Amino acid sequence: MSSHTINSIYAPNIRLFNYHLKTVRLTNFTERSLEIEFVTNYYQYLLNSYNILDQNSKPIYLKLREDFQDMLGSGLANFDLIFNPEGRGICRIALPQKYKGFLYPQFLNNTYSFSLTLYHPQKSGDDEISFSELSKLKPPEDFFAGISPGSQDETQSNRSKAFWGSTVFLSGFIAQNCPDTAENLKSTADQLLKQFLGIESLEEAPPFYESGKFLGGYIYEYKSIFRQHRYGQILILLIFDEATTDKLNDIQYDLPELFLYYQKNRQIFLDSRKEYRASQDEIQQIEETIQKCITNIPTNVTSDLSEKDLKLLKREIKNLLDWSLGYSQRIRSLGNFQNTIEINRQNYLNTLTRMEVKSQSDLTGWRDNANHIFGMFQRQIKVDLVYLQQGERLLDTAINTIRGLVEIDQAERDRSLERQIQAVGVGIAA
Repeated sequence: MSSHTINSIYAPNIRLFNYHLKTVRLTNFTERSLEIEFVTNYYQYLLNSYNILDQNSKPIYLKLREDFQDMLGSGLANFDLIFNPEGRGICRIALPQKYKGFLYPQFLNNTYSFSLTLYHPQKSGDDEISFSELSKLKPPEDFFAGISPGSQDETQSNRSKAFWGSTVFLSGFIAQNCPDTAENLKSTADQLLKQFLGIESLEEAPPFYESGKFLGGYIYEYKSIFRQHRYGQILILLIFDEATTDKLNDIQYDLPELFLYYQKNRQIFLDSRKEYRASQDEIQQIEETIQKCITNIPTNVTSDLSEKDLKLLKREIKNLLDWSLGYSQRIRSLGNFQNTIEINRQNYLNTLTRMEVKSQSDLTGWRDNANHIFGMFQRQIKVDLVYLQQGERLLDTAINTIRGLVEIDQAERDRSLERQIQAVGVGIAA
């Protein structure tokens, strides 16, 4: 158990990540693109909100690469958004307080990635920060929402639809020996989270998900998997040894990609649930339509269908055919979601493997966690697909049944007309 109350952290480091999809596919099967100018303005707004300065302690002016369109056409899946011919596209920054850092925006798999690192330089006797003081480093609400004020309505709406989510990774040294288990410092991580977010109760924060060993320290993860949370995903790493910091620095450039795959899969799963709920509503409408048709059809179909009955049936066939098209598209969407989650799962695991090699660390816990969460997503979509395919069969049966009734009635009318013509012909001949 913890030997004393801990209310400060040493040499804290805060890494911020958020993501926007470049091309958004809307429900009416049209597309909207988030242009790099809007993204530049949003990143600039976040930097201004933080009072970020450049290396010369002047207000920063963000300039992303001018050849962005050429890079899009180059076939590269990932590239830096700040052009640097000599290496990584990083922009060094400073804060008016004691912090330094860097901005590292990227384009990853059709997604704009914002990555901002702020750190307090290690200096013996001058790098202790109280938990309450960390609230000064909390990003603006617009970081968590993925939008900035003052945008035009359509731009704001597109950016909101394009937002994958946000991750905050907060780390720092704790002045005690590493305890036997992560549970021993859970209350410290909880208190640090509350102070950082400036909230009264943990109920306002993302729910605690799990804790464990990470690079020699203890990591605590707060996130809501099955619903949106205003503060996204937050990780707190408590460090006890300098080796943990070295390993974290070795893998820090892989973190934007790793968290992107998690945010993508989580949002794709939430989108799949929306599709499923919309399909359930459609099934209810389909069943009501079928019931109405059955109620309105006379028992003796072949002789009692009026022109009004016939028009009603033809109209309902058209409605059911329209629903059938949309319903089939939803089923295809769920299948695509399932495949995309599997692709992102593999990308996540490949990134983890790369991180293990660079840090010479065992990240099996994170691998198991990812397989568990992404596996849950895929299994739920598989169950949803089985249910929707049953609805699709119901819809096909209803369409074929009503269409058959109309064809029977039409055939009877044709035969009746033919008999009348024959009778008239016989009368004329007589």
